Formats: sequence, C-alpha cells, structure tokens
Amino acid sequence: MVALSGVHSIGRSHCSSFRDRLQPPANDNSTTSMDATYSGKLTQDCPAGSDPTVPQDYKTPDVLDNQYYRNMMDRRALFTSDATLMTSPKTKELVKKYTWWLIGDFLWYKHFEDAMVKMGNIEVKNSTNGQIRKKSGFVNEHYTG
Repeated sequence: MVALSGVHSIGRSHCSSFRDRLQPPANDNSTTSMDATYSGKLTQDCPAGSDPTVPQDYKTPDVLDNQYYRNMMDRRALFTSDATLMTSPKTKELVKKYTWWLIGDFLWYKHFEDAMVKMGNIEVKNSTNGQIRKKSGFVNEHYTG
C-alpha cells in the first residue's frame, strides 16, 4: 500500500476530501497532524462554503515522482490515509527509503510497478462472488457476504 499510495503524487483533490485535517487540535505535533504553514495555505485555497480542487502534490503536481513521500516526511500529506503511513515503524521506514534521491525514486518506481501488476492480476468480483457496491465507500445494505 505504501508504494501504491505514491499515485497521490499526481492529480487534484476536492477540499472536502481533506478539510477535516485543516483544523487539528491545538499543539498537535503528532505524526498524522498537518504542518501548520501548509494547513494555512490550504485553508486559504479552500474557503468555507466552496469545494475547489487543489494539487495533491503541491511541489510537482503534474509529475509522477517520489516528491509525495518527501511531502509526507514534512507533514504535508493531504489525506489522513497518507499521513497514517507515518504511524507504523515499518511503513515509515519505507516512506523514508522512497525519499532518497535517485535510489529512492528507482526503488519506488519498481515497487509501484510490481504492486500495479499484482493488483492487475486480482480476479474480477461480480454479484455471485462478491458485492458490486452502489457507493464505493459503503457496503450495500442487507449484504450478507
């Protein structure tokens, strides 16, 4: 999952997807809290009452690279799921390895490629052997699995 999360290096996100991260509790310097300067910038870019989009990687928004992992090390991850990768020693170590110049980029590309191939080999689920969700984030009602 650490390698696959690197796809957040490109693309844009609606502010509603991460707005809850912009106002952390006072003096929260945990590994999942967002850098205050970055949070302030995003608060300006995401005014209340609107839902614009912002780059998921503010430094290299249109390049699939390992900058995403450097952003995470600086507590500048948009999503809670990304910041959570810094809470486990095992995943944090992998994030650190992916930040290394040249070697980290190569390592991440290789792990990403391997993970994509592996994911592509997963059998397709259908209504007889799985659930086709009406909304991807929720299990359909009355599903007995």
